[in-house]
Amino acid sequence: MKAEQILLVTSQGWSCLAQGELRPVSPWPDLKGSAIVVVDFTDAQVGVQSSKGKAEYAAAQIEKSVRDEGAVEGPLKVFVHKQVRHTDSSQSLYTAVSLEDWQQFETWSSRQPDHCLIVPVVALLAAAGVGDKIRLLRIGQNLHAYAESDNRLHFATAAALGSDATDFVAPVRTVLAQLRASGWKGSNEVRWGSALADDLTTEQDLLTQLAALGATDGKLLAHESYRAGTGKAVSALPGLLDALDARSLTASFLQRMAWLSERYVMPLMALVAVVTLGLGAFALYAEQMIARERVSIDSLQGEIGQLRARVEKVTAAQAASVEGGDLAFARQLGFAATHDPIRMLTTVRRAAGSTVRVQRVQLAKVDQSTKARFRVDGVVANGSSTELSRFLGELRAQGWQAESTTPSDGTAGAFAYFLRPVAPGGKS
Repeated sequence: MKAEQILLVTSQGWSCLAQGELRPVSPWPDLKGSAIVVVDFTDAQVGVQSSKGKAEYAAAQIEKSVRDEGAVEGPLKVFVHKQVRHTDSSQSLYTAVSLEDWQQFETWSSRQPDHCLIVPVVALLAAAGVGDKIRLLRIGQNLHAYAESDNRLHFATAAALGSDATDFVAPVRTVLAQLRASGWKGSNEVRWGSALADDLTTEQDLLTQLAALGATDGKLLAHESYRAGTGKAVSALPGLLDALDARSLTASFLQRMAWLSERYVMPLMALVAVVTLGLGAFALYAEQMIARERVSIDSLQGEIGQLRARVEKVTAAQAASVEGGDLAFARQLGFAATHDPIRMLTTVRRAAGSTVRVQRVQLAKVDQSTKARFRVDGVVANGSSTELSRFLGELRAQGWQAESTTPSDGTAGAFAYFLRPVAPGGKS
């Protein structure tokens, strides 16, 4: 995933990597051209969490857990970077940030004249290609480690007190111990990368000294070189971004599609040119075929006229019986003939909004003595009684009275209701 420029935002400031040059920039700059902004949120909560129930509700459960811990103050924004699903649960690698901080980035990004997409730094660790190795990314004195094993995710983080190799021994051992404590059973081999370093030799020396001290055994990720004033710098960010899936971007679906459409515009143009040439050749061949077939069609016109007359006679003879069958079918529909199921689905979907997940809407009968009624099964996110009341109020406003029944789903917040129409004047 390439952009004209990469911005790195950390607690030490903002840096821009563009056209082979590294330069510091002031916060919230006005950008020219497309950009990917990699952010190491200062006060964020990052980790791996297992969640019960459906994977779609993992973000809400993570938000509640972070609130209970008090790690991030105020309203939150939770980003799920990678998720694995198990039989009755899921596990997610996430970043939880202050909603105020995120809205500040979102507002600034929306002001830019070209694409400006935000990527939390932890999303880079889960990019394709991690395999059975530990991926470790250094950002200044902070270390972020990520690994996968047996369809499970593992994450750890630590900070060094200095910038020498000896200062990183304890943090590296700490993250390895944290990974093993979470169930990681691999070796100490890592793929090491630095978001920003002076040069690749220094980074290789650091990795070599850590191996000699018994902290880890690893190899460097691909790094790109940049000019930095009178010196130079290297960064693993371009390679990590290349492996990043578009779904990891914290952008709307339309923004991601717009980004990808520009990336593939040239290959698509070439494909269109090839298809156009092929269609031209086929059109010439088809024109010759049509001329030959036209002669055959003319010879069949007489037979077609006779067949058409016979079909009209048969159709006229069967019209009465078909009409009677249609009326009988309409009578058998009963409730569904009076109340359009398609319109009912639309009514329920609008009433549900974004906080109520409707699982099914069906026409059902409680027993043989009662008429068929619509049944709605669903789940309210976070089990909110307020959202459930709003949902039922919307249905009431649309002319439907709800009667509670036993839900078939045991998930928290699950509900089931029989719906019957409310007659004019408020009677159902």
